[in-house]
Amino acid sequence: MKGDGGQNSFSVLLFQDIAVIAMLALVPLLALPELQAAMSDGAEDGHAAFSLVDGLAGWQVTLVTIAAVAVVVVGGHYLSRPLFRFIAAAKLREVFTAAALMLVIGIAILMTLVGLSPALGTFLAGVVLANSEFRHELESDIEPFKGLLLGLFFITVGAGINFVLLFDEIGVILGLTIGLMVLKATVLLVIAFVFKMRLTDKWLFSLGLAQAGEFGFVLLAFSVQNAVIPGELADKLLLVVALSMLLTPALFILFDKIVLPLANKTQTREDDEISEQGSVIIAGHGRFGQIINRVLLSSGYKTVVIDQHVDLIEGMRKFGVQVFYGDAARPDHYMQRVYIKQNY
Repeated sequence: MKGDGGQNSFSVLLFQDIAVIAMLALVPLLALPELQAAMSDGAEDGHAAFSLVDGLAGWQVTLVTIAAVAVVVVGGHYLSRPLFRFIAAAKLREVFTAAALMLVIGIAILMTLVGLSPALGTFLAGVVLANSEFRHELESDIEPFKGLLLGLFFITVGAGINFVLLFDEIGVILGLTIGLMVLKATVLLVIAFVFKMRLTDKWLFSLGLAQAGEFGFVLLAFSVQNAVIPGELADKLLLVVALSMLLTPALFILFDKIVLPLANKTQTREDDEISEQGSVIIAGHGRFGQIINRVLLSSGYKTVVIDQHVDLIEGMRKFGVQVFYGDAARPDHYMQRVYIKQNY
């Protein structure tokens, strides 16, 4: 998360989750009449749960869905702040935690009533709470639940794998999974080149996001519910989503063990001879290092800047900034010599 690759990946993940809202609103418009008729015949024999969208046309379901999301986002933005201010005045941490969980569960139930996923509701609740000045207090209070619920999520993913179907059509499902991951990684790699990300960040960005997102489960279930795709096809696609998530750790191992060492070799060169002497050594000239360097220089201090990214060094030198190549993370290899040469 401290590098450009991690930050860009996280940004894309957030945008994917936000884009799901529009997708869920448009899915009912893609309903197939023959599937709708089959579902109607099957529903007559079963018990239907209460829903605000039962019996509505596709375009009406879309309007109700958009309205529900708008009520949550707009209403939550303006109502959550006075609510939490009132609760904070009581100075009872338990009430604060209970109110946050109540808000999350309430929004999840509302999403269920309009035919959406509770997972989408909890995501919207997080978006609403993220804009509150109480966000840090809420994060610390809900932190104990985070690991537990995340573990439960992955347990449900594993429990949802239909091994009979997987082994019966293992060739097709593995082919679809690998094809999906290769296609998505290729698109992401092209985007990384367009936005001129660094070499290692390009591969981290592409491999880290190659899997199908967790909201794939939500979209598939919602598509079946709205008669867009048959249940048999959804079962196969659910396996593809689950397997792509299962293979993602292997992609990170591939990045750490193969891609990263190869990329570092291409950037390897002899350490620069330190020809400058200053009162401060700045190890790393990223965004934070650049800010510190400017502050020190404006205060009259002489700095010695060290970084191991060749492209960054060449770019800084074009602007007259003196940067030396070296691995500051290895004091036995490089920084120790710098300390001796600078007499620190």
